[in-house]
Amino acid sequence: MSEKGDVKVPKEKKPLPLLFTFINAGLSGMAATCVVHPMDVIKNRIQVQKEKASIGSTIASIYKSEGLLKFYSGLSAGLVRQATYTTVRLGIYNQLQEQWKHRYTGKPNFGVLSLMAGTAGAVGAFVGTPAEVALVRMTADGRLPKGL
Repeated sequence: MSEKGDVKVPKEKKPLPLLFTFINAGLSGMAATCVVHPMDVIKNRIQVQKEKASIGSTIASIYKSEGLLKFYSGLSAGLVRQATYTTVRLGIYNQLQEQWKHRYTGKPNFGVLSLMAGTAGAVGAFVGTPAEVALVRMTADGRLPKGL
């Protein structure tokens, strides 16, 4: 804050550099993936099973037949997914909001925010889909016999 007489005037915030917003989004998503990936493995296994299974039985089956580390099978694909999908999605969304601030006064309304979010999500999904396919395959393949 700078001072003018007795009044403190806040300094105008500079927007973050473009590259930083993309990197920050990707690293945040990758950190989150490291925590939630075991749940993704369990979810994918339940979805591809032919017979009904509970979460508990799926966890027990993976642990008994494959070991504790298999809860992290496909983590590399999950990290690539976040490095692509989340980086692009959040990076584009943040940049669209910055562009709005430079062109218009006030905050964008719900419709504009929805359009920004939809655009960012669509581009992110397009970029991240190959990694998503690899993630599902890698997490589900542990249930197959070793030869397959």
